[in-house]
Amino acid sequence: MLYRANFPSSPSLKNMYCGLLAGIFVIAIFCINFLFDQKDFFSIFPLYTLAFISLILLYKCQCSWKFLLLLGIVSRASLIFIFPGLSDDIYRFYWDGRLVLSGISPYGALPQDVLSKNLPFLDQPLFDLLNSQQYYTIYPPISQLYYALSAFMGDIGTASVTMKILFLITETIGVVYLIRLLKKVDLPVRLFSLYFINPLVIIEGVGNLHYEVLMISFICMSIYYIFNKNIIYGSFLMSVSIGIKLLPLMVLPYFWFRMQGKDKWIFFSSLVGFLIIIFLPMASGVEFVSFLSSVDLYFRKFEFNAGIYYILRWLGEQISGYNLIRYLGPLLGLITIGYNFYLAAKNKVFDLKSFIIYCLLAWTGYLLLATTVHPWYVIPILFFGIFTSFRYTFIWSYLIFISYVNYSNSVYYENLWWIALEYFLLLAYIFLEVNIRQVKV
Repeated sequence: MLYRANFPSSPSLKNMYCGLLAGIFVIAIFCINFLFDQKDFFSIFPLYTLAFISLILLYKCQCSWKFLLLLGIVSRASLIFIFPGLSDDIYRFYWDGRLVLSGISPYGALPQDVLSKNLPFLDQPLFDLLNSQQYYTIYPPISQLYYALSAFMGDIGTASVTMKILFLITETIGVVYLIRLLKKVDLPVRLFSLYFINPLVIIEGVGNLHYEVLMISFICMSIYYIFNKNIIYGSFLMSVSIGIKLLPLMVLPYFWFRMQGKDKWIFFSSLVGFLIIIFLPMASGVEFVSFLSSVDLYFRKFEFNAGIYYILRWLGEQISGYNLIRYLGPLLGLITIGYNFYLAAKNKVFDLKSFIIYCLLAWTGYLLLATTVHPWYVIPILFFGIFTSFRYTFIWSYLIFISYVNYSNSVYYENLWWIALEYFLLLAYIFLEVNIRQVKV
């Protein structure tokens, strides 16, 4: 294993050492969120590195899992009253939440069309802060429920605090199920810390309110029940996860090809029923089409910190003279779907261990082929990775923070040399790990 070392054997010295590392970790996380914003990469990254080193040393020194759990909760709680500074997505979250409270579907109204209605809080200053003024919302209904509950509490500052409290509650419930899953596959409980105390998960979760952490919490609960034969409850929690982010749709081929007998039909029939109820806010054909148009834009227009796509984009520009994203995005999406179905159908083993490996490989393929890879996008593979002996997911959760360098200029500029460095180091580590390890779950 990567994480073995000798540390003070005296209980009192060990406790002091763990306490010191925990203090350094919390301070680093707090300072990143409290003192800096997107443009301060060269101040943030040293603190981010310090937090990672602290986590690795905490893991090495065999701190009790209860201490590590408390550290994860305290780290998140310290950020509750700090407004998100590394992302501007919260402005759209609040905007959508206010629309819901006003009785307007966020799927059928463009932000620029709402200004003239003079709705409370939905004014020009907030509109100017939106990063998606001309797009319909892309966030599914359960996420909208979180937005509305938070916006109900008042202005955007109060909404931020409320949302962070909801995040903390949901993640804490999720980590309880993560610990149960680790016990189910006979792995050390403290492995949960590589996810729950990972600086990326804390900063992008409670810190910047990205909903991947909630999606993973519900996936974790879902698979716990599915693989303990509580199929209907598991399908309900899976539908909630899909209602937060659409990405869990990616794991459904596994159940289609490998789940057998009546369990398969119970799972999919109940899942479809729950999804119909959850997505009722899109019952209008116009709203559904608007939502799909925003999803389509993701594949045809947006690009950030990509891997294979950037190589293909460069080749396309040499041949055609212009950016071929409108073709490459959907093509890579289709390749991802094909790869996913291949992984799901290639054998019939159905258990928690094979599901974890499937999800890790499918999600990794998706990220390597994606046109957009924001830092919080790697949170799912970090979760699945802790169940295996592979640690490239942990390494990527550190390296991907390099992408914030693109915001360090007065005007956003994507420096491809930094992106090349990120992917070179990642692929080099994967190459070494694949050659010296075998999958172990």
